[in-house]
Amino acid sequence: MLENEIISDNDVSSIKKKLKNHKSGVDNYVPTDQEILQTLNQLTPNNRLVYLVYVVSGIRKVEGSYLLANSHKLVAQEKDGFVKVTMNYLRHNKNSFFCYLPSWVYNQLSNNHKLSVGSLERELKTKHLIPIKYCRKWFYTKCIELGVPEAIADFYEGRTGNSIGSNHYLSKQMLADKFYKEKLLDILKL
Repeated sequence: MLENEIISDNDVSSIKKKLKNHKSGVDNYVPTDQEILQTLNQLTPNNRLVYLVYVVSGIRKVEGSYLLANSHKLVAQEKDGFVKVTMNYLRHNKNSFFCYLPSWVYNQLSNNHKLSVGSLERELKTKHLIPIKYCRKWFYTKCIELGVPEAIADFYEGRTGNSIGSNHYLSKQMLADKFYKEKLLDILKL
C-alpha cells in the first residue's frame, strides 16, 4: 500500500527536518531505592564495594576509576563518620573536586587492591542489573528528596553552579560537609 504512494521532494525535506530536530536519546530513567538495593544484594563482595562508591558519592564512572587507581595517593580528610577525598580531577568541562564516602566504605576501599570497574560492569551486564550511570541519577534525586540544596547536590557531583552567588559566595565545602553528615551519611538505610 505505501509503496504506491509518491512523496514530493518538499515533503521529504520537511520530514528530514523534523527527524533531524527531534531530540531523542534523553534518558530520564532514575532507579528506585528498591532497584538499587536489589542490585547491591546480587553483586559479589568486591563489585558490591565498587558499586557502593558510585551509589553513595554520585561521581561519574571515569572518576570512580580514577579514585580506585589513585586512592593510595589521594588526600583523604577524615570527618565525623565520613571521608572527603580530594580528587581535583579535571577533564575538559567536567570537574570533580571531592568524593564524599562514608568512613566504612572508604576503609574497605583502601584495604582492597583487587577492585575493578571493568569487573563490576561485566557482572552488571551479565546479571542484567542497574548500570553504573544510574547511580549518579539516583544519588542526585536522593539528595534533593532529603532536602539537600541543588547547589550542594551539584557540588557533590562535580557540576558548576549557574549563579554568581553559587559560584563565588557560597561556602560549598562547608555546606557539603554538613549535609553529607546530617542527611546523606545513612543514605542506604532506606
